[in-house]
Amino acid sequence: MDLHDFDSASLYFDEPCPETVEALMVEAAEGYEDGSGELPLLKAHFLAPGQLTVLVGLYRFYFYKHRLADADCVAARAMATSGERLGLPEDWSDADEIALACAASRSIGLLRFWLLALKARAILALREGHLDKGRQMLDKLTELDQHDRLGVRPLIDVLNGLASEAESAAATA
Repeated sequence: MDLHDFDSASLYFDEPCPETVEALMVEAAEGYEDGSGELPLLKAHFLAPGQLTVLVGLYRFYFYKHRLADADCVAARAMATSGERLGLPEDWSDADEIALACAASRSIGLLRFWLLALKARAILALREGHLDKGRQMLDKLTELDQHDRLGVRPLIDVLNGLASEAESAAATA
């Protein structure tokens, strides 16, 4: 399956936003610098909890404000929302090639979104020092994306390098 094939796929941003939610998103963007953008984002999420555009906005707000635990909660919610639409297992670790093939038949764009949300969660886990959890997520992505269209291999290479350095340091200590 080619995760770059979007010819007939609708993307998650193609979903129409209710006008009130769209206005809140604009207000949030205007309030990003001073931090006042969070409240409009939360209001938008309250009004449209399944709106992926809102979840992406919340994720970006928290990520760029270095609120990584909050960003992870939002990424998990984005995975749950998109995964439910795609018929994917609730637990990301239970996803397999068959589940992905069925999901791709529904929406390759939404499937790619789900996979990118999993990658985001892996990166957040690594940044927060949860190396085993992040590694498990990256390994799952490698299993599901065998052609590495999502660019997970370089992250695994870095982790492998860190593990080698730690082993070398332990051996010389």
